[in-house]
Amino acid sequence: MSDIVLNANAVAEVITYVAPGFLVRLGYRARYPGPDTPSGEVLIISVVASLPLVAAAHLILPGAHNATQLGYVAFLLGAGVVVGYLAAFVRGRRWVKAVLAKIDYRIQPEGTMYAQLLRHMRDEATITVERKDGRLTWGCPRNGPQHKDDGIAELYLAYPKEPNDDGEWVSVGAGVIVPLAEVSAIYLSEDPTDAPAERAAIAGTVARHAGSASARDMPSG
Repeated sequence: MSDIVLNANAVAEVITYVAPGFLVRLGYRARYPGPDTPSGEVLIISVVASLPLVAAAHLILPGAHNATQLGYVAFLLGAGVVVGYLAAFVRGRRWVKAVLAKIDYRIQPEGTMYAQLLRHMRDEATITVERKDGRLTWGCPRNGPQHKDDGIAELYLAYPKEPNDDGEWVSVGAGVIVPLAEVSAIYLSEDPTDAPAERAAIAGTVARHAGSASARDMPSG
């Protein structure tokens, strides 16, 4: 059995069937960060994602195609990043999520509730954070964990307010960092999921009869 010998050109050719797909994944993760993936799985995904890009390059670009041609390599690498980011952009559209939900696929691309909900609220939208000790903090959510392994365990609120001893909401600074370990519940001023109005009406009826209403009494501004 003869030995398999790879020269520099052969190695470079092999890499062209891996690197574009790897950059597709990087482009996707630039919009939707996620936990580390086993290297074997990353390799398989990279090869699978590279094949259509290599085929497209052979179809679009004239002449010979090899890993030493700058234009060919630039096309593959650039297309990989762009395709990955565009795929993530389309995956995050509400109509795409709705279509997938109709076939009972409800796994969201975002890795945390902050990324799925709070990040999609309007800039002027607010939340009220109820802590485990009963304290309330109101503010505009601006940052939080993107996925469960990113090391962020806090929620940042801009323009926070808290009730004083008289029950009046007063400013407590330009921003506040709330440890998620202290949070009992978070109440949103708007629903970023566009739930049907009839469901919202039912939820409102339940809320009026459930527990203390103080956490839902948000300040006016």
